[in-house]
Amino acid sequence: MKNPRTRDEILKQTKKIEENNYNNSEYLNSINMMLVSNDLGINKNEYLSGKFENLNDKIKDINLLIEELLIDLGRGN
Repeated sequence: MKNPRTRDEILKQTKKIEENNYNNSEYLNSINMMLVSNDLGINKNEYLSGKFENLNDKIKDINLLIEELLIDLGRGN
């Protein structure tokens, strides 16, 4: 990227997205713990557990993409 200030601002905002996704992952972990009963680790609601698992997978995909973007931005691409 030709303009270093623009690149730095993009990098800064991308790091904020990364931080937000970390928080989202923490919230999802908490929700998953609430959806599992204490006895034998059985899901209280299979439907909701599946939906939250799907959401968690998508957040992991986004985190991987953000990691790649941060590497590229750090190289100055």
